[in-house]
Amino acid sequence: MNKTYYAVNNWLVDLPSGSIISLISGERKRLGEYQLKLLDVLVTNAGKILTREELTNLVWERRVIGNNSLPNAIHALRTALEDDGKTQKIIKTIPKKGYLLEQAWCRSVERESEEIDLPATLPAAQPEDEVADTAELLPAPAQELIQAKADAIHARAFPHPKAPRFRLPPSLVALLLLIVVVIVSGTAGWQYANSRGSRLVATEQEAGVYSNIRIYEISEANRPTMNKEDFYSKIKDTLYAVNQQIKTQSIDMSVYYQSVDQTLNYTFALKSRCDKKQLVMAIYHWRIDTTQLNNLILRETRRKISEMETCA
Repeated sequence: MNKTYYAVNNWLVDLPSGSIISLISGERKRLGEYQLKLLDVLVTNAGKILTREELTNLVWERRVIGNNSLPNAIHALRTALEDDGKTQKIIKTIPKKGYLLEQAWCRSVERESEEIDLPATLPAAQPEDEVADTAELLPAPAQELIQAKADAIHARAFPHPKAPRFRLPPSLVALLLLIVVVIVSGTAGWQYANSRGSRLVATEQEAGVYSNIRIYEISEANRPTMNKEDFYSKIKDTLYAVNQQIKTQSIDMSVYYQSVDQTLNYTFALKSRCDKKQLVMAIYHWRIDTTQLNNLILRETRRKISEMETCA
């Protein structure tokens, strides 16, 4: 009995086996559960722009995930489908909007189910990154702009062997990147503040509770008190554990958080006498599971603490 399957760039999507199969060579590639689910959602909505939030809701549903889970899954699909992040001929990143699977690369294929039976053994699936190893410091469009600037700087600093060799001093490269970050960050912040029609303020929470931690909530200046987000109560025990650790290492920590719809923007900065570290995270569906939320924050904080230079 024939069954209709979808194919993308001559890769047949076989959901039951959790893999894609080349219609040319017969090669089979095993995908992770959420990578395959993401591909199915993109194929079903081929030609339509899906926002990050829509994809997160459809693929991970109500699961608490890190900021890099979606970009990492998109990168894995591009690699599997013989696409890449520069040309983006199949899966396109639409700046400030989301992602789109080009409909021209999709087609339906009829096959007998026996033709694509699962073989006796399959290569083990590569583990998927459910939580960001390193969280994004800027929105995707800003990162792409910075990457473009960095690529241009790299091209000038490391020319083709036949071209006259010229290198920018590392300090100048760092300065140029810093200028780009400041411009992009300032523009994004100005646009956000104007679109919300209100000034954003940082209000310190629970002052004096912890010896080495200060906590600030980022919110609109005119937001009613009754609408304040009770985030601190969910992570106070985790912050207590962190405070005990950094106190022994003479590290000070500042925490900034802001809730926007279903997303929690969470930033922390660590400072000791000889080093500084900072991490910015966007945590989706953070209200669903308090245990996962605390585990994520504690793990990422301790990871950054372990990267701090030890003062002599």
